[in-house]
Amino acid sequence: MNGLTRKFLVFSLLGLGGCDWEANHGRLVGFVVDGQSGQRLNFFKPDGKNNIEDDKDSKSQVYALIKGEFIRARPCGTGDLTDTNAIEADGCFQIDDIPEGMTIPLFAQAPGYERFVGEITYPLLSEDVEHSQFVGNIRLFPKGFTVDYRFHVTLDNQPVPRVQLLCQYLPASLQGNSLQVSGDFLTPRNTGATTVSATTDEDGLAVIPGAQLVNGAEYHCEAVMSETLEGRVLAGQGNFVAGVSQGDQRLALTTDVGATDGFVYAVRSSVDDPSALAGAAGKLVITFNRPVELLPGSSDCQIATATVPDTNGNGVTGSLPTNVPDNGVSETTTTELSGDGLTLTLGYKVATAFEPGDRGTTITFGGVVLRPRSASGLAQARSLGSAAGCLAASGYNVTPLKNLRAGGNQNTVLRLF
Repeated sequence: MNGLTRKFLVFSLLGLGGCDWEANHGRLVGFVVDGQSGQRLNFFKPDGKNNIEDDKDSKSQVYALIKGEFIRARPCGTGDLTDTNAIEADGCFQIDDIPEGMTIPLFAQAPGYERFVGEITYPLLSEDVEHSQFVGNIRLFPKGFTVDYRFHVTLDNQPVPRVQLLCQYLPASLQGNSLQVSGDFLTPRNTGATTVSATTDEDGLAVIPGAQLVNGAEYHCEAVMSETLEGRVLAGQGNFVAGVSQGDQRLALTTDVGATDGFVYAVRSSVDDPSALAGAAGKLVITFNRPVELLPGSSDCQIATATVPDTNGNGVTGSLPTNVPDNGVSETTTTELSGDGLTLTLGYKVATAFEPGDRGTTITFGGVVLRPRSASGLAQARSLGSAAGCLAASGYNVTPLKNLRAGGNQNTVLRLF
């Protein structure tokens, strides 16, 4: 058996189904810290030194949900730590026997602090590695602690009014080592709205209240304009960590935005990283620079197709329903447009369930035709995938939807496994 291997923690928003290969197990080790001050928090009884003896009745706990059961973290092992040497165990915790390939909900709680809710997924290990250790630290923020974020949006160092600011929660990213604690901070799971927005005033200032954000989570912000400025398409972008980054942020607009569409374009989407895995319940989520609507009568044009290799070799592959043309509905695709018209969610319908073991399974969307909510011309329609043969789009000059963040046409492929 190989010795312990040390890798960084991998995150996923896959469902709890995980993977069938669970022979190997891993250990999560990390520190709990105060997100405001950076001080390590002791969750276990002192015995000459802090955080040594376990206390199952303590109100302060780190725990995971594994196979339907709550499993508490334990204090880190003492090893060479003694009552007299200078080794400190403050804030250290460990959880053993986490199955590989399975997404595990993780929680942390302490009196006077907001509860931490996150997820971890161990990657599949080599067959000759029975155990692996991962490092992931947890920030707990005091109850009521928030930081309001003031965004100063400029063009050539001059403030720009009436710019829409869209800040999207990034679930799969790791925060940096900003509090001088070894390893990476686990990303809290956002259980509320994933996108918050504001519009700059006459001084180019937009404010995102901290109460709308998840402390410790990273957000990616895009500053976009619903119209061109002096014939130029402008946009700016930046990231911040709620409750950690400084409250004043600056976003500079530029014309080098990768999307030259002056009518409507995608600011970002959930498939901008084409290698990201969405899982069996995955959906394609697109955020726009302005409110949009689906082209009336175009539901029959919306088609999803599946590519399903029998990777696990069991002779069973998932499938989509059979498409029926010219009946006014889509048999394979679901569409959900947010009330503000800024977010479109595309899903797929299932005839036979797709198997996680069939690696390389993808869903490709096509024939989804939309336009700005205030569209005034036939040249403003945009499509995801080909709209060829779509009767509802007859007479429109339909062109592919552009994506600002990724550059080029919007990706329409959703990788499941």
